[in-house]
Amino acid sequence: MASSGNNEPGGVDPQFQMFDESPSEHEIGWVTHDAENWAVVLETRECADRLFRGRFLFRSQGRELRTADLFIEATYADVLERAENFEEHLLHDLIRSLV
Repeated sequence: MASSGNNEPGGVDPQFQMFDESPSEHEIGWVTHDAENWAVVLETRECADRLFRGRFLFRSQGRELRTADLFIEATYADVLERAENFEEHLLHDLIRSLV
């Protein structure tokens, strides 16, 4: 479990706390999985350590699935580039693991 560094149980390590108040979203595209269309969205945030973290959100028919952070990069552009180059079969695997 991450620690806040101040010995409080369940605290969040400061490096993972968001620098900005809210994450940003960028639609990557669509994937069909088990006959269901899923919007693929990249969610990014800049953290206190000044690194950008990104994860995928999958949205379909009012449902949302979220991965853990998959990308940690120096810039938002680097996170976006890695996400846009993510192979489709890996997106299917992620959805399957989250359903």
